[in-house]
Amino acid sequence: MVILDNIGIRAIEVEDLRLLQGWRNDARLRRYFREHREFSHAQKNSWYETMIKSSNNEMFVIVDLERDESIGVTGLTYIDWVNRHADVHFYIGKDAQWIDDKYSPTAIKIILGYGYLTLNLNKLWVEIYEIDDKKLDFFKKIGFSIDGKLREHYYHEGKYHTSNILSLLKSEYKHG
Repeated sequence: MVILDNIGIRAIEVEDLRLLQGWRNDARLRRYFREHREFSHAQKNSWYETMIKSSNNEMFVIVDLERDESIGVTGLTYIDWVNRHADVHFYIGKDAQWIDDKYSPTAIKIILGYGYLTLNLNKLWVEIYEIDDKKLDFFKKIGFSIDGKLREHYYHEGKYHTSNILSLLKSEYKHG
């Protein structure tokens, strides 16, 4: 487990899947995920099996260590070991907060540090839909820059939306 200021990230276990499935299927959160459908328990188990067998994905549960409570999910996917970059996944599932002021600032520091300092990646990137102002503002505030936009790339509630691709290079990363 990686720990900073009473927040930790740990490997996802089979016992976490029901909680993660609940967060993943919550309509308040689901609108921001790439996959729009609800996941069955069997589908979540299949996702888990794929994740743990892959060397290109590392997913974690975010834990409030004071309360011993799972509060969210983070990780790195599509890890490209040759070009040294990965896609950052990050959300606070507890109370469908998505991005909050209590856990998010510390938890993002942990996953960024893990990506840059432990895995020696050169670039971390995210895809954020234009309907997700909260997450877009959060990532810009911590130093991510918009690399590009995919016009009308995401369909939600009868309308196409632009998808933003943001990244942070290791040379731009300010740890501590």
